[in-house]
Amino acid sequence: MDKDTLDSLLSDVIDKPGKANLDSLKNFLKEAGSPLSADVSGALEVLWEAWSTAEFDTAMAELCITSAELAVADSPLFRKVLVSAVKTMLPNDLGHNPVMRALGVRDEKTPLPEVATRLRRLLALRSGAVIFIPSSGRWGAASSVDPFNGTVLVNGFRGVGSSASIPLEQILRDVVVLQQDIELDQLVRSDRVPVASSKFRDIVRRRARISVSDSQMRAMALAGCAAKMTPATFEAYWNAAAPAPAAGSVRKSWQGRSIQEINVLLDAEEKAGEKGKFDAAACEAFKNFFTRLRSESASGESRNLAELVGKLSVRCDADVLKDILAPLTAKAAFWPVNPVQAPLASLSVWGEIAAKNVENLAKVTSLVFPKEYLAKCMLCLPLKALNAFGGMVSGEILFDAVCSCKNLSADILLWIWKNRKRADLGELTELLTVENVCRVLGGSDVPKAWTPARRDLRNLLLDNADFQKFILDAASGDAVLFASVLQGALFLTASERQSLMVKLSRHSSMLQEYLESGAGQRILRAGVGTTDEAEAPQEIQPDFTSVHSQKRLSKELDDIINIHVPENREALKTARAHGDFRENSEFDAAKERRNYLSRRRSELERLLAIIQPVIMAGVTVSDTAVIGSEVDLVYSDGAKETYSLLGAWDGDPDRGFLSYKTRLGAAVLNRKVGESFKVGERECRLAAVRPLPAALIAELDA
Repeated sequence: MDKDTLDSLLSDVIDKPGKANLDSLKNFLKEAGSPLSADVSGALEVLWEAWSTAEFDTAMAELCITSAELAVADSPLFRKVLVSAVKTMLPNDLGHNPVMRALGVRDEKTPLPEVATRLRRLLALRSGAVIFIPSSGRWGAASSVDPFNGTVLVNGFRGVGSSASIPLEQILRDVVVLQQDIELDQLVRSDRVPVASSKFRDIVRRRARISVSDSQMRAMALAGCAAKMTPATFEAYWNAAAPAPAAGSVRKSWQGRSIQEINVLLDAEEKAGEKGKFDAAACEAFKNFFTRLRSESASGESRNLAELVGKLSVRCDADVLKDILAPLTAKAAFWPVNPVQAPLASLSVWGEIAAKNVENLAKVTSLVFPKEYLAKCMLCLPLKALNAFGGMVSGEILFDAVCSCKNLSADILLWIWKNRKRADLGELTELLTVENVCRVLGGSDVPKAWTPARRDLRNLLLDNADFQKFILDAASGDAVLFASVLQGALFLTASERQSLMVKLSRHSSMLQEYLESGAGQRILRAGVGTTDEAEAPQEIQPDFTSVHSQKRLSKELDDIINIHVPENREALKTARAHGDFRENSEFDAAKERRNYLSRRRSELERLLAIIQPVIMAGVTVSDTAVIGSEVDLVYSDGAKETYSLLGAWDGDPDRGFLSYKTRLGAAVLNRKVGESFKVGERECRLAAVRPLPAALIAELDA
């Protein structure tokens, strides 16, 4: 063992547990062999100690599982870390105690390699997978796992067996999991001529999700196609040598009958040094395969299909590849018709396949689809894929996609932050606001491929001074807005909010003053129950206004998005072309205009989110001043004034339109006829209340 190398790798992983460092350590451990030596296991204890309270991602969990497979020294500390790793690897609905017991992760009597093997089997045990249970000689199709009762519903397969619920622990001990395909009929059906034993083994090896021993394959044959054979006949059948392949009979990748088989044949061709471009006949065969491929098969084998597409990309010219894959565009789950409306689970494959295949798949996607489609993909895909798409889509197109789809994720915000210094991002950096950050972090749960970006974005918000300064600057000194957003950030604990406020106050004296005025206490109390209504955080109240004003504000927002922002973008392009920015007044003006549009857009979006339109024709007016009534006021000095008491954004002094949000409007609202009150230093009396004129009602309701 190279102790210095191991110490260096451990130090790198502890300081920066990125995928590259984790893979380097994992490869080192594999080369060290199984079981891992006492020296290696002892050195790893430092890592387990560091990870005992860490939040795991998939790469960290995979290193722990690999260590278990390599029989690292067992210890209570490693078992604790392994529990976290297993929960990270499992889908959310399987992380229950009955499942953990079946895996044996907390049971010291279950060897660590066995725990890892059981986990691999469970992850492979997808709904519809074909399974064989050697201990009972049973074939079946796994239907679903019950995580609360710790059972698996197994149905009959190809007329063999019946439905039954089987304990998950029994399944995980020795189950063989096969990827379902029509060729598995040859393994199970005993009413036909048995397939040759060599072909039986070949099918099992290609379809098995985890390696299968020869003894397991013997049991599979005895319970399947060879069930009617006598012991002597079976031995002769099982031990028969496979006939030598005839010259030229080696199956080629374009002759494959399934996604998995084509993948296997492509791998074999690459290993044999066959890396040339496919000829016209091969390309036509691939196109026919994708034409015949059923949508259900394409969706069920999404990951294998994505890898297949990536492998084809390096052996086909661009135009040919586009033609081959044309039938696939309406079938592949990773190419939904509208990415922003597709379930995230259907796009998970982008975060699951190897980085090389992600890059290849992204290149293929750019060949098959227009730039606008790629931009929509970037709004939904995990960060791993965004890095592959980054150079293919301009910041301008991506910003337009955000505006039209109004779709943001932690992954796209994190990608923008990491690439913020790129000159072509343009307005995209304006999306890095405290509102957007808190909105995505406070959203609903996302599949596992998207959780690392959420964790990293959250860490940026809590701990990164540069990021905190950036979003403070984006708020343009609006301390009230910033504080109100933090008050609604219930994804943070009270202690985290307090820590964040302290850090933010160091960057902004204006925010510090506002927080110290009492806003800080309201933020800390947000989300915490209290019996004192005066101490409870106030809910955001709607702004009542007329339909006409709501439409006016909506149109202003639409004009900003669809007219003014594109015009400003062109103005910036023109100004940039003039060169030297130091004395470029046109560029400065365009930038100032961009900042104004950004602020006004944010303001309008906030306003429209809380506006409650009032249908003035439906307002009932009696003896009380209400929104949608005309009022007469008489002052103590004899002066008389008449106003139309209207919504928050209906005010117009020239026409006598009084907003209920003004000081006078607030004083008049809900007063009864004859009631007196003060407006500043003047005494005032509500003399009369009546409905609005019909013409004004029609105007306000239009």
